[in-house]
Amino acid sequence: MPMVPTENPQSRPRVRELIFLGTGTSGSVPNIPCVTGNNPRCKVCKLSMTDAGRKNRRLNTSLLVRVGYPDGRVRNILIDCGKTFYESARDEFTKHNIHTIDAVLLTHGHADAMFGLDDLRSWTVAQKSSIPIFCDSETLQTVSLTFPYLVDTRKATGSGEVPSLTFNVIEEPFRAFDCLGLEIQPLRVEHGTYSDGRLFFFTGFRFAGVSYMSDCSRIPEQTRPLIAGSRIIVLDALKWTSHMSHFGYWQALDEVRHFRPERAIFTGFCHSIEHSEMEEQARKIKAEEDLVVDPAYDGMVVSLT
Repeated sequence: MPMVPTENPQSRPRVRELIFLGTGTSGSVPNIPCVTGNNPRCKVCKLSMTDAGRKNRRLNTSLLVRVGYPDGRVRNILIDCGKTFYESARDEFTKHNIHTIDAVLLTHGHADAMFGLDDLRSWTVAQKSSIPIFCDSETLQTVSLTFPYLVDTRKATGSGEVPSLTFNVIEEPFRAFDCLGLEIQPLRVEHGTYSDGRLFFFTGFRFAGVSYMSDCSRIPEQTRPLIAGSRIIVLDALKWTSHMSHFGYWQALDEVRHFRPERAIFTGFCHSIEHSEMEEQARKIKAEEDLVVDPAYDGMVVSLT
């Protein structure tokens, strides 16, 4: 019986590194009223303005996935493009000599995930190519209402350049899809509820052994097998205590205990949780439970090679 040829692993794209462009909530940290007013209870915002506390300075949660190809190219997949995308790109893209955005994965239709889409126009003009955007149908509907000219350029007023974006709908929430040759598995998790009680869903993503869920209040049972076996899990940990639409630190830690990845990274912090205190807690968890639970910070680079 003839042998079935197998694909050479060296011919496939490989994720080289992750760059955390932002690790904060929609309002970012510092909260400006905390640093301009007299709020003695908020030590995190004031600390974030110092060199010693700079890891508490947090823009909207976002991740850049850098993918290497056999021909030597490196392509960049952006997860979420929120209100602070411009500042993130200004700081981190220049630092890492990044020249292109080759695809965007949108997790949901909140402002901190998609309000920076209009800022992609300078990238599509410079690249002279359209950027593929991947999202579920509900997120696309929100984008269509917020930025109608991005989805249908006929609705542009002609007052300036319009980004060239190609929207691809994730039709099946539990089926993997191809993005620039990289297999992406959607991870459908809960992110709170609408005012009428309906569940609001967030689309996380698994790729190259990494499961990314930056806004999560509950992981449904049907999603858990898709996360199992991940080497790295990135999870929402808004604050020490729980919240209606986000994991608190201890809830996220319970999920780490369940999945036991090689490394867990927490993100999506508000101004009531301080970075060095999380680092101290991580050392305790490592000593007592042999779990690696690192708090992310803006500009953090994780190498996967």
